[in-house]
Amino acid sequence: MSASNDGIEVGVAGIKDVAARAGVSISTVSYVVSGKRKIKDETRERIYQAALELGYAPVVNAVNESKHCTHVLAVSSPLRPYTDVSNYAAFFFALATAAKKYGYDLLLLMHEAGDHEMQRVAEDRIVDGIFLLDVLLSDSRTEIAASLNIPVVSIGCANNTSAVYSVDLDFAGMGREAIEKAYLLGHRHIMLYCPGRHAFIEGSNFLVRFTDAAMQRAEELGVTVTRKFAPGKTIDDVNLTIDEAFGEDPQISAIICEESVSVGAIIASLNRRGLRVPEDISLMAACVGGSSSRLADELPMNPNAVCERAVEIMIAALRGERHDVGYVELLPAEYHARGTMIARKLPTRN
Repeated sequence: MSASNDGIEVGVAGIKDVAARAGVSISTVSYVVSGKRKIKDETRERIYQAALELGYAPVVNAVNESKHCTHVLAVSSPLRPYTDVSNYAAFFFALATAAKKYGYDLLLLMHEAGDHEMQRVAEDRIVDGIFLLDVLLSDSRTEIAASLNIPVVSIGCANNTSAVYSVDLDFAGMGREAIEKAYLLGHRHIMLYCPGRHAFIEGSNFLVRFTDAAMQRAEELGVTVTRKFAPGKTIDDVNLTIDEAFGEDPQISAIICEESVSVGAIIASLNRRGLRVPEDISLMAACVGGSSSRLADELPMNPNAVCERAVEIMIAALRGERHDVGYVELLPAEYHARGTMIARKLPTRN
């Protein structure tokens, strides 16, 4: 064994010796080895040089492996029974458009066992990073991210965000805003038309956050909310749901719909009952996309803004410019008025 000029035998040096020579903490050297956090290029190079001089193989091997770049990013987006295909496509293509600006292609992972796919593409060095779509509140993919040596950006906020970067619309804020707008227009009896119950049972994060916040704000304001889960997507399903809601509360004067394919059907169902939008019933679409949602005032999804921001965060992480894994960013929603939310029609007095 040969000795370095500071008396440490080359080939016998440990992580503490590398940290001391590079002038960094032991944890920083550990992050270079594990890849769990991106380290600034300048710092990583200093650690690499120190490891080379001392013959500390773990750092040398880790840095050499990190130089492998595929210019491919994975998108983990399981296809679930309740997946809204129009929203699914909009988010995927928004990601693809944003990633293309940086010279990256996308690899789509669609199996429900998304955590296993993530491990495979990371271990085989097929991709440089992974995006998560269709995120559940309790999502195993955010847990598995802690064991990967590539950055993971979640488009959607799970309960555990410690191992991923998270970016999404502020769906809780949207829920509060929807109720407040209706309240300010004098509506005190509101129907909340929700997608199928299974989406909430599984914990679809944006639907749960919107609905829970809306229900809480309604309670605070003294607004009566009749919440109904869509049993299906046919006009008969919509008619049945509308009839049930008005049977429970004949005073409903506004409907907030979270089911994009049902907006036009809701209008038709109300017309069947002799009710017009907005003269008799105000109507708002929320958390939806597609042409149907544009028939009403809307608090829409914004795939372009969310996905552009997600890609920016991913690229910064890949370049070693971000080290704040666990960061959560919520983007504000934009209300689109189309004339279907108006002041509540007061009963005529004789």
